[in-house]
Amino acid sequence: MTDVDPFDELVARLEAARTRLDAVESPDDAVMALEELQETARAISTEIDRRRRALADERGDGQLDLL
Repeated sequence: MTDVDPFDELVARLEAARTRLDAVESPDDAVMALEELQETARAISTEIDRRRRALADERGDGQLDLL
């Protein structure tokens, strides 16, 4: 069984939502697509924050030089 990175799944969701936004035919569809993009962007931000905290914990100093 292949482990799929949650970040990769989120990026795929973001790309799919953007594709749907390109194909909308009504304002209501556009709003729904934009809401999905916003929700996915929040989830990506949360995942990035989680990874930063995990890296800081792993380093043990609570600081990230490059992030």
